[in-house]
Amino acid sequence: MGSIQQVKTVYFWIPSGAGNTTISSGTLDSWNSVGSLNLQPAATNYQVFVSLEVNTNTQYLSFNVTPTDYDSRPMFSTSGITNPSDKEPSPFIQISEIGLQSQNNEQIKIVSITGENTTDSTLTKMIDEQNSLQIPPTYVQKMYFDEVYFARSAENYLHHQIPDERTHPPLGKLMQASGLAVFGDTPFGWRIFGVIFGTLMIPLMYLLGKKLFGTWIGGFSAAFLFSFDFMHFTMARIGTADTYVVFFSLLSQLFFLIYFMNVAKNGWKTSIVPLFLAVIFFGLGFSTKWFTLFGAAGMFFLLVALRLRDVKKLKGTLSDKYVAFFNYPALLLLGFIGITIGIYFVTYIPDVLAGDSWGTIFNLQNAMFSFHSGLTSDDSFSSPWWSWPFMVRPGGNVPRWFDITYLPNNVNSTISAFGNPIVWWIGFAAVVVLAGMVVYKSGILQGISSRKRIIKFNLKQTDLPIIFITVVFFFSWLPYVIISRATYTYHFYLSVPLLCLALTYFINKYWEKPFGKVAAIAVFAATVGMFIAFYPVISGMPVSNDYIHNLKWFQSWFFAP
Repeated sequence: MGSIQQVKTVYFWIPSGAGNTTISSGTLDSWNSVGSLNLQPAATNYQVFVSLEVNTNTQYLSFNVTPTDYDSRPMFSTSGITNPSDKEPSPFIQISEIGLQSQNNEQIKIVSITGENTTDSTLTKMIDEQNSLQIPPTYVQKMYFDEVYFARSAENYLHHQIPDERTHPPLGKLMQASGLAVFGDTPFGWRIFGVIFGTLMIPLMYLLGKKLFGTWIGGFSAAFLFSFDFMHFTMARIGTADTYVVFFSLLSQLFFLIYFMNVAKNGWKTSIVPLFLAVIFFGLGFSTKWFTLFGAAGMFFLLVALRLRDVKKLKGTLSDKYVAFFNYPALLLLGFIGITIGIYFVTYIPDVLAGDSWGTIFNLQNAMFSFHSGLTSDDSFSSPWWSWPFMVRPGGNVPRWFDITYLPNNVNSTISAFGNPIVWWIGFAAVVVLAGMVVYKSGILQGISSRKRIIKFNLKQTDLPIIFITVVFFFSWLPYVIISRATYTYHFYLSVPLLCLALTYFINKYWEKPFGKVAAIAVFAATVGMFIAFYPVISGMPVSNDYIHNLKWFQSWFFAP
């Protein structure tokens, strides 16, 4: 270190591998042990940092590093899915940088590094980025949460390797790999495309609201509410695939809505192009994560319901109506779905170029399904489907903790995933009211009270926004009732745009009334106010523990100990 320094903490940045180290201080002739450290405490860790408090005054530190068995094989290698790159676990550890922190919580620069009885020139790579280190470090210089799977696999794709993460389709990881190719293999590189796509969702929400309600305030409200939702903000800044799924889902919903409203107004001879684009964007979402299927099922339900309504009006026999149901454009839709299947498997071409066979790719689909259906063990941060819109769960945590870094002076940097209370609570209440309106206007209640088997639906053209919001919302959310795997709050992300649209429905409806403007502006102001207040716990901004604890409205709201 050039001179005697008061060293408080030693940090190691570990890209991959497993091992241990003992740390000593003293002189080149006499060393005293100051501690030992597991350099890779979790098997899934990748591109993380680990630290040890040594609290010693010295000019020299010695590290005796011992690698241990490290399993570098991609997921499912132990489940019969073998990969050309598979290697049995062997001792391996990689250290990319060492950093030192003083008793004043400032960085101590390392002047030189030398190996015992060696002239290995690569050792200097462990101290060649001292000016780039963040001391004490936060999430900015490591992977956090599922980035250790997704961003790591993006690195694999960048280097033409079989990806480590194989429980989800490739597209999201390929998009992250593009970010790495453009901006470098850094946290910025593996997160920036999520930020870009998260930003593009805002004009998409405007277009969706404008198309659904036909007014500028409808578009503005939908985009504004979504902009300041916590879940959208947090998920767009993490290097995982969820943001891409919601982006493609919104595009699919927008083009489906264009087609659906045109058919409802002009009949089935309207242009099929919007439906084709809706299916294509669904295919892109499905090629990123499978759960985009839920919202698409809701849109398919709407299309089938509209078709049944029109076929029912036709004169002729039951067989004539059956044939009419599959007339144009039903067969074309089946063709579109075939195209999406092709898109799905095209995204696996990089795996094949890395050495996989198509037989392995097909077997991988079954392994993926088995993995998700068998992932039934809960942890303290998992949460059942019914708790998500309320953001409260007795005996557990609903906000999903992503990362906590403990900083000096009673300060924490924490990132949690949950929703803006204004958007989620009022938005969910709006969805419930809209669902009640659908039930009432459809005549279902009258049919039940009169005990008639045939119920006459009285829904009109003006009710299409209500129908679209409620059907797509409940199809996006309620399938989790029957899903046995562990679930988390961020699985509700796909439903958040529908909460914004439900709240927008009432803002749009009453905007021209004086009380409507006042109420809408109050909602907008409260939404922004909540975003500002909770910004530290959704962004990782360092803030005092006292401030964080003041945000804990409920027992299940965990942000930091």
